[in-house]
Amino acid sequence: MANSTAIYRTRRWLSALATLALAAALPLAGAARTAAPEPVRALDPASIGAQLRSEANRYRQLAQQWQPLAAGGRLQAGDRGERVVQLRRLLQLYGDYRGLPGPLSAGNSDPRRFDGALQQAVENYQRRHGLNADGVAGAGTLTELAVSPAERAQQLELNAKRWGKLSVPSDGRYLLINVPDYQLLLVEKGLVRLSMKTVVGKTSSRTPTMRSRVTNIVFNPTWTVPRSILLTELLPKARHNPEAMHRRGYRVVNYRGGDTVPISADGLDRAAHGNATLRQVGGPGNSLGRVKFVIPNRQAIFLHDTQAQSLFEKRERAFSHGCIRLQQPEELAYALLQPQGWDRTRIAQATTGDKTVNIKVEKPPRLYITYMTAWVDGTGRAQFRRDIYHRDGDSEAGD
Repeated sequence: MANSTAIYRTRRWLSALATLALAAALPLAGAARTAAPEPVRALDPASIGAQLRSEANRYRQLAQQWQPLAAGGRLQAGDRGERVVQLRRLLQLYGDYRGLPGPLSAGNSDPRRFDGALQQAVENYQRRHGLNADGVAGAGTLTELAVSPAERAQQLELNAKRWGKLSVPSDGRYLLINVPDYQLLLVEKGLVRLSMKTVVGKTSSRTPTMRSRVTNIVFNPTWTVPRSILLTELLPKARHNPEAMHRRGYRVVNYRGGDTVPISADGLDRAAHGNATLRQVGGPGNSLGRVKFVIPNRQAIFLHDTQAQSLFEKRERAFSHGCIRLQQPEELAYALLQPQGWDRTRIAQATTGDKTVNIKVEKPPRLYITYMTAWVDGTGRAQFRRDIYHRDGDSEAGD
């Protein structure tokens, strides 16, 4: 078991190294979604509002030429027909279709056939809309294509207001998380030093937007179960199989006196009536994983590790109870604690065993949790993301 755990953590470290300096959720100057040898520059949010308004004007002009794709099923390479012609025309209108590369563009291509150039155009469109870039115009892609340029113009204007309210430091370091794109950026002196995937709150327990700071890093954290989760999820499980919950490290914590006792019927009854709760001890099986980042806020939100690494393989990742799960928390801990003399060996040691260690972050960086469903990237192209919390329809545009 110890050997497999070591292999697992080694793989996570290697994966973390591969994500350094990635261009991710937010607009980066001249960056692509692949590893870069040097950190890329983050664009100034203050300039993005003007870019978004310019794009909104362009999309309003596109609306005069736009015609929706005829109803039908998925389209993919090798298909032929009038809907393929419509798809090509639509992607050409948006600037995603650029024809065949090089000398191939001089050939007599059949506009009714779904060829390589159209597949590449679909992939370009999918990347700009946060979809899986498989080159197939399936249900998700067709849904996005059905949104008119006029609606996109409204989305761009709305997000211009949001970006206009975001003021980040021009110097120093800060973290920026864009909820609809499920990404975290660590920016230092205008350069993106680290990028990683996140899991955010599901629609029934939304991750709030906020401004805070990362004040502490806790290795091998304990988890005191919030009452909402206690009543709806863990109490039924504990009553059904108390031995299994005990093996997973859960204990009853009495509010009066703060003493911790093993799970029992009496303890669970006290928890059900609001006189106690459950707490999970720190260690390899803890629901928060090995690392927690403390961010003072009224909603009891924090950033943390997770046991459910498979969720990061999904494109849309709204699965948490509101907190933000990180793909490579050890890498973020290293980036924040390196100025304090920490190296990766020391962090690896801190994340073994079950001893809880709480480290104060000197000069705690600012943290911005934002909700941006549109922006202009470093190549000047509009990026869109699905409005997972249905906030774009709210009358209040700001965060």
